[in-house]
Amino acid sequence: MSSFDHLLSPGRIGGMTLRNRIFMSPMGSNTADPEGYCGERLRKYYAARAEGGAALLIMGSVAISWPVGSANFRQVAISDDRFIPGLKAVADEVHAHGARLAVQLQHAGLTAMNDIRDGRPLLTPSVPVMKDGDMGPYLFPDEVERMSTPYSSPAAKLGYQVATEEDLAWVISEFAMAADRAKRAGIDAVELHAGHGYLIHSFLNPSVNTRDDRWGGSLENRARLLVEVIKAIKARCGDDYPVWCRVDGIEFMTEGGITHEDACSAAQLAEAAGADAIHVSAYADASKGESFTVAHAVHTPAGFVPYAAGIKAAVGIPVITAGRIEPELADDLIRRGSIDFVTMARKLLADPELPAKLATGRAAEVRPCIYCYTCISQIFVNGTTQCAVNARTGREWETVLSPAPRSKRIMIAGGGPAGMEAARVASLRGHKVILCEKASRLGGTAFFSAASYEPNGRLVRYLAGQMSILGVDVRLGTELTPELVRREQPDELVVAVGASRTRAALSGIDLPHVLDGDDLRSMLTGEGGSAGGNTGAVTRALMWAGKCLGILDRPDWMRALSRIWMPLGDRIVMVGGGLVAIELAEFLAERGRKVTILEEGPVLGAGLKLVRRWRNIADCKRLGVQMLTSARLLRIESGSLVYGNAAGQERRIPADQVILTSGAGPNPGPANQLRATGVPVHEIGDCAGVGYIDGAIRAGFDLASRI
Repeated sequence: MSSFDHLLSPGRIGGMTLRNRIFMSPMGSNTADPEGYCGERLRKYYAARAEGGAALLIMGSVAISWPVGSANFRQVAISDDRFIPGLKAVADEVHAHGARLAVQLQHAGLTAMNDIRDGRPLLTPSVPVMKDGDMGPYLFPDEVERMSTPYSSPAAKLGYQVATEEDLAWVISEFAMAADRAKRAGIDAVELHAGHGYLIHSFLNPSVNTRDDRWGGSLENRARLLVEVIKAIKARCGDDYPVWCRVDGIEFMTEGGITHEDACSAAQLAEAAGADAIHVSAYADASKGESFTVAHAVHTPAGFVPYAAGIKAAVGIPVITAGRIEPELADDLIRRGSIDFVTMARKLLADPELPAKLATGRAAEVRPCIYCYTCISQIFVNGTTQCAVNARTGREWETVLSPAPRSKRIMIAGGGPAGMEAARVASLRGHKVILCEKASRLGGTAFFSAASYEPNGRLVRYLAGQMSILGVDVRLGTELTPELVRREQPDELVVAVGASRTRAALSGIDLPHVLDGDDLRSMLTGEGGSAGGNTGAVTRALMWAGKCLGILDRPDWMRALSRIWMPLGDRIVMVGGGLVAIELAEFLAERGRKVTILEEGPVLGAGLKLVRRWRNIADCKRLGVQMLTSARLLRIESGSLVYGNAAGQERRIPADQVILTSGAGPNPGPANQLRATGVPVHEIGDCAGVGYIDGAIRAGFDLASRI
């Protein structure tokens, strides 16, 4: 029996009935075919979420006047009747799985990258004030190149068109005709994007809209475009065709931006104009990197709920909201009447079957989102959406798992994410899998990293649970050796033993206060070596107790263990400024340590997807972490270290502990040893080249889908 009675109860928006209260949030996915057409990639992407049990899929950012006013290079278009057949094919497939389909109609306004590319002026209520951004220093060259693609066209030009009465009449007409095409394509409803910096939002936003005519000034005037669009759609499509708008419940980080009171009043005006619901999101100053995790894809759990509840109290129509809401909380919010529907974005990318699993009492089998921002970061660099924990996302049409032609006996070395994902997929295809992990628990580096980044622990628990459900023969405390291979006689070997770590030959590198990743893991888990002294013995005892109690992989237990190894000194210097350093620096700084990061290159955060990189670096700055780039470690001394800066000068930093977070690389040794057995050997995960969780999951999936 399901314990999500309110979340899974039927609902209604206008005359549209819905099988539960879970919607797929509108997201740009860049899955459309060139020129804005809906092809097989996009169709299967949405079909997977419909088949997984969501009640309504909202197709994100559909361009009403494509290419004019469009934002992304592979954005869905609805600007002409020629797009109707492709849209209808999506609707038909979604309906075949019992779900409803809506399209989110959008004119991108000041974010219309395709207008810049083609040399058209950006439509705006007023000429915007240019702001100094802070993203550039934290971008790698390949990201800069991919992000700047729209601006590399010979015709590219940045200019503005302050909207005239004729322009606005055209915009209103384009929205109405787009809605009419949606209705003729069999699409069940339309959502108007009135947030996130797009055209309607720019009119609502007093920090952008400085007009003194009937489209600016008072809230009623600033909301006029939204109101007129709703009325025009209702007039063209009929009062019974569901229409609602997505509004920002508040605008963060912006002086003079949209207040929550503005949002409540705008929602009331939309309701009076005929809107059938209000979808609540939020916005923030887009010139700042962290804005995309303050709003948009919010970092704070349930971050938009207070604003959705405020709007719910102000209107009499259903309220929808998004924003990192776990199913248990969503059920409670609906029960209490704070919201009516929840939209899930990242969660349904991670596991399209989430609604169906909740409905059949399999909540523990939901593949968790780890909030790494791989998905949204892909859109920033003009790529197709991906998911770090679900290798099929964006590739549904080309990654259909089929039974293996012949069931094989497969042995896997390594129980981290790569090894477990390979075991999961191979088992689903009918292979017999033996998974050998020389440690006393599964998870590899991801288990260790869960101490500083808890969502990684959820992924480990999910994958470990799949090993049990699928009957994988898991052998803990077992190293896959040539002797074991000869005894078991497998058909294929998969090596996923993780990266190797090397220390540079520098003066002081072996001093006792210098730690690397293996030392930290040993201190936390009590396994593998003597690092930590008595701390290791205490930790081993606690690990045994946690295992006996069945709480070994729980986040609170991991945090308790992390406190055991906090005899680290007050002044900590990390050598290497990648993912591990940034996450660990934040973790330690939150616990009162004074942390410095030395990065030899010019950019911090390698391994962090760019949206999460902006978030983590902003958090580190707030915590007082000193982050030094172009800084090369020269030597380590007792109580300090010396580095060279970009000018070639030597600088000394006090250090009670030095943590080496660089030096990870391929680890070919174990695979080379196993090749002597004559059994085919495959290498995946960090042992084949550091790729972090997303690389590990994809490598495990892709290999196992081929064997």
